[in-house]
Amino acid sequence: MLSTELNNTKTHLIETLKRELPGERAHRLMLPHGRELYPAADNNHVIQSSVLMLLFPFNAKIHTCLIRRPSSMRNHGGQIAFPGGRKELLDKDLIETALRESFEEVGTDRNQLEVIGALTPLYVNVSNFTINPFIVWSEIVPEFKIDSREVDEIFIVPIEKFVHHTANQLREVTTINGTFVVPGFYIDQLFIWGATAMIISEFNEVFEKRFG
Repeated sequence: MLSTELNNTKTHLIETLKRELPGERAHRLMLPHGRELYPAADNNHVIQSSVLMLLFPFNAKIHTCLIRRPSSMRNHGGQIAFPGGRKELLDKDLIETALRESFEEVGTDRNQLEVIGALTPLYVNVSNFTINPFIVWSEIVPEFKIDSREVDEIFIVPIEKFVHHTANQLREVTTINGTFVVPGFYIDQLFIWGATAMIISEFNEVFEKRFG
């Protein structure tokens, strides 16, 4: 993808992210059975969190990074995710949370990042988190540095593989809460499911509309 095409894609993404988002409809395509998209009306203890989808040019294509959580983690251990975590008291807002967590987990320099929009928040009842996904842009490939306490591996993936991923399928996964059959898809050898798959499902619809 040439520089002009990259800039056009960035501009159209910014504009598309300002419009009405597919939200719940896209999330439900990847929602595991028995899970809820919204907290109960009397749940006053939902934890706010943020994740960061970082877009950057590499080899003439737009890429992003995914991480694998350590299997020792209580919630979401071993799962593929975007960098992120819970909002802390000192975070001025949820964007700050995403930028801080990404720096802590994979070493991204916020001075190189431009926030271009956000996707629809989604609730994860297993951990009682509401996840707020933010899309950021970097003009250069970040210098990643992994915090091994929170990240086992980092994967650099062209986002065209999101759109052209292996067809949705069901697979049995084992978590701290038991063994379940969940919807998901493969990107290379990575099985993506849960909140990450739901975020990608919505991003795909936004990305495919960028020239619409």
